[in-house]
Amino acid sequence: MKILKYFIIFCFALSIIDAQDTFTQAEALEMIKQRDAQWEGKIEKADSLIASQKELIADCEGLVGNLEETANLDSLLLNAKSAQIKLLKARDAANEKLVQLVEPKWYENQYLWLIIGFTLGKI
Repeated sequence: MKILKYFIIFCFALSIIDAQDTFTQAEALEMIKQRDAQWEGKIEKADSLIASQKELIADCEGLVGNLEETANLDSLLLNAKSAQIKLLKARDAANEKLVQLVEPKWYENQYLWLIIGFTLGKI
């Protein structure tokens, strides 16, 4: 049983040792240069993304400024419209009072006076 245990450990150790790759100094430097080239490409892409995002942010800030101006203008228009509505309601109330003053009273009815005139004429 102990022999089998040592044999398994020996096989495992042998597989680990056999799986390791060793590189020469030139190969290692070449791999480092390739890695650096990849990172330089990634950094250039990141820089271009950052530049485009800065432009996008500047455009968005301009849009926000325009929207704020529009909101201020809309609030002024809303206040002016509400003042105009109040003025029109006051004018409507004044017109109703004028209509009541202009409407003929009961004693200004011409038919009433016509009937009274016929009646007095017959008498």
